[in-house]
Amino acid sequence: MAKSLTRVHFQVILILLLCFAAAGYAGYLAMRDMQLSSYQERASLTARTASNRITKLLTQQRQSLEKFAGQPGMLSVLQRGNPAERQRKEDEIKSMLPGAVAVRLLPRNSAGKTPSTETLDPACVDFIRRVSMANTPAAPEFHSIGTPSEHYDMAVAIRDENQKPAGYLLASFARAPLQSAIELTLPPGGYMELQQPVAGNPSQTVLAVGEAASANTAAVTSALGDSRWTLTFQSGEVPSAILSGNRILYFAFIALILLVIVVVLFRLYRQTSGAVRHDIRSLIRMFRDLREGSVRVDYPMALHEFAEIFDYLRDRGQKLVAEKEKMKGMGLMDHLSQLGNRRHFEVRLKELFESSKANGPSSVLMIDMDYFKKVNDVHGHDAGDALIVGFANALRKVVRQNDVLARLGGDEFCIIYTYASLENAKRFVERLRRQLPREIPLTKGVVHQLRWTGGLSTMYDKDTKPDDVLWRADQALLQAKEAGRNITKVYDPTTGAPEKKRVIVS
Repeated sequence: MAKSLTRVHFQVILILLLCFAAAGYAGYLAMRDMQLSSYQERASLTARTASNRITKLLTQQRQSLEKFAGQPGMLSVLQRGNPAERQRKEDEIKSMLPGAVAVRLLPRNSAGKTPSTETLDPACVDFIRRVSMANTPAAPEFHSIGTPSEHYDMAVAIRDENQKPAGYLLASFARAPLQSAIELTLPPGGYMELQQPVAGNPSQTVLAVGEAASANTAAVTSALGDSRWTLTFQSGEVPSAILSGNRILYFAFIALILLVIVVVLFRLYRQTSGAVRHDIRSLIRMFRDLREGSVRVDYPMALHEFAEIFDYLRDRGQKLVAEKEKMKGMGLMDHLSQLGNRRHFEVRLKELFESSKANGPSSVLMIDMDYFKKVNDVHGHDAGDALIVGFANALRKVVRQNDVLARLGGDEFCIIYTYASLENAKRFVERLRRQLPREIPLTKGVVHQLRWTGGLSTMYDKDTKPDDVLWRADQALLQAKEAGRNITKVYDPTTGAPEKKRVIVS
């Protein structure tokens, strides 16, 4: 199936546009990813800064508690002091702890438990109970959330001379210092919240600063040192649109480049199509001149690549015209088929026979059209002439340029396959069978079903004259006619008789 030059150019332009679109989309995704990565990096840095400040505050508070718990005399106050003495000590420690709202000294009894007290929040009592059971440093924990007495507790153990917990120093802190640490870090429009895990439930928000952003805004979560709290941060920053600022100029520049490329490709298509049409018209003009028997010296060509081929065709055409005129002058051309006649055939056969010793043998194919007489009888001689001309034109398209094609008379044609062995000639005949048309149109809308019979042979080193190969090809032709026509028989001179098998049947 022939391809359209317009379609090819359109496909090229479409592929380029798709490539540019894919590259543009990939660039957009890369730019958006860089933008989101930059946003995420800034948000993570802010969350880490706030987390470090809160962790530092908690560390300072714990270190202060541990310092007080290790003071000389603290164990004596805890174990032997009366309630009034413990109260004075608690007030003293509270006054020295920034942000503390309450301090409790809680001794352990002989069973290792702290006595219950009505002055403590039940959640604080449970906190101390869990601390005493774990016997590990207690992480800070918010209690009384959402009430005026909201606070978070920290507890450290007061140890005896055997380094065993004799009681606990419990300090309750207001959330104001935590809120201040967050506010120092929180950018305008941002939102941070402190979350505390709750047994069997999702984390509970214990501290929130700023206005919560939309659910679509990405949040960054950061852990707070050894505490069980987590800090969640939403910057509230709205990423700028991809097409904004200087990026509009960049995208406009890219679009302009794309437009220029499309325009250049379209102009290239127009120029190429125009040049091809121009050269095709020149080629048609040359063939028309060749048919009329006069080839010009020069034909204008637009494409250099076509010009080289065209020059070759023009030179061959000029030689053919010259040879045709020479053959006409010498009486070597058949006037009806415009092929070489019998005289021309005999001259070329003799030349090839004489050069066969040096250049190798040539093969001869004799051809008779089947039922040619019937065409003349039924449709008239004009139809017979049209069949001769149509068959000659069909043969001319199939045979090689250096082969000899002649009409010997009537419906008899002959092809000399120059310097072709018998095996090669067989392949040429098989191709002839495949490529010759099945029908040839005649006059007055009559179509003739083309059938032809052939006899093939080749020159032999024992031949004494050119007619020897011609005789063998004629014998093979007679054998093919006797075998039912529309076949080709081969006479191999090395075996001395025509082959019984057929070369090919139409």
